[in-house]
Amino acid sequence: MSVYYVIRLKREEMQRRKMHIRVALRHSLIALILALVEVPSLWAHPAKGAPAPPLYSLQLLQAPSGARADRASLKGKVVVLEFWATWCSPCIASIPHLNQLVASLDPAKFQFISIDDEDSKVVQTFLTRKKMSGWVGIDSSGKVFAAYGVNSRPTTVIIDGNGKIVAVTEIASVTAADLTAVGDRRKVAFKEAENIVTRSPSPRDIATGPLFAVSLSKAASDAKLSFVHHPPTGDDSFGVDADTLFTDVYNVFENRYVVTSPLPHGLYNLRVNFVDVPQAVRTLAIQQAVLSGLHLQIQPKTITKRAYILRATDASKKLLSPSASTHAVKRGYWHGIFILMNGSMDDLAYVLATGLETPVINETGINGTYDARFKLADVDAVNVDSLNAVLRPILGLELVPGNQEMPITVLEVNKQEESNPSASTKTAQVKP
Repeated sequence: MSVYYVIRLKREEMQRRKMHIRVALRHSLIALILALVEVPSLWAHPAKGAPAPPLYSLQLLQAPSGARADRASLKGKVVVLEFWATWCSPCIASIPHLNQLVASLDPAKFQFISIDDEDSKVVQTFLTRKKMSGWVGIDSSGKVFAAYGVNSRPTTVIIDGNGKIVAVTEIASVTAADLTAVGDRRKVAFKEAENIVTRSPSPRDIATGPLFAVSLSKAASDAKLSFVHHPPTGDDSFGVDADTLFTDVYNVFENRYVVTSPLPHGLYNLRVNFVDVPQAVRTLAIQQAVLSGLHLQIQPKTITKRAYILRATDASKKLLSPSASTHAVKRGYWHGIFILMNGSMDDLAYVLATGLETPVINETGINGTYDARFKLADVDAVNVDSLNAVLRPILGLELVPGNQEMPITVLEVNKQEESNPSASTKTAQVKP
């Protein structure tokens, strides 16, 4: 028996912070019981250095005949487990990077297993449309997801040659050099994955409240990330950082937002209550609350620069594979992260132009829709060279200087300037 929750999950997501998006999560019977008694989910990722839970219940696809995912068969190999789903947009966007890692590492020393808990027919149909390198494991019972404490995806678990947990992280932040270091028994500082807690509303959460209210407050520094869905009035988010708040409520991946000031540190609680309020009004109220609470302002900026040309190389046909996503187009740039979901080459040019703050013209001649997601190592140095270093090996594309000057408009996110109170708001001083 299972239950699905829709939560907002911080995605790739970002090296220092993660992007926040909505995904559906499936919980096991344990999670269902916990929800019914209105306590937080107790699922937890396995501890670093602990023995990896067994994988014997997996049905393997794309594996050699007779292959087994048990400890004895995988002993001596670095094992990378990628927990994903065909409905998970960030999972699909990460597949090109996963494929690149598989292609660049020795299969005798490294084993990649992408684990999904959907019906095997659904997964097999997906794999006919989208190449996914390595083995694919079907966890129809949900035992592997539960054993590894995975309640959000994508989640990546790295296991060393002795069968010990090295890290629980996200595939977008993992490099071939990192995995090679694990194989050589060297220490690697992997970015930790967020273990998101979901819970049912408590009696206090669902008590009669205001018909229209948005509250943004500071959270404790050690607050756990959690979300409470209380229909029909809204969703509450607790222990959320400024990046998550801003990317979520302003949908930065659909707009050309460029951050010119660092966002505030710390964690926040956002509580929302709306009854019979139009969606447009709800969105505007939440956006204004976040903007005011974080002391930010958004200003449009139009720049005219010489455009770059996005063109294909001989490797494009080999590296590009059509999108298998059933979601609407998702495109955007934020903090060094470039994402394209079910988008055309024109959409990719838009994304690159946002990051570069320079016009990009699509002259690839490539039709169809594609997925891509990559992050630059230095988010403060987004330039043509750093982009080409990623575009060429992953997508077989490159940027070259053009001759045409074109305008591009971005929305700058800055800290609000402190202003002195006007004469009308100053307290009058009464002379004796």
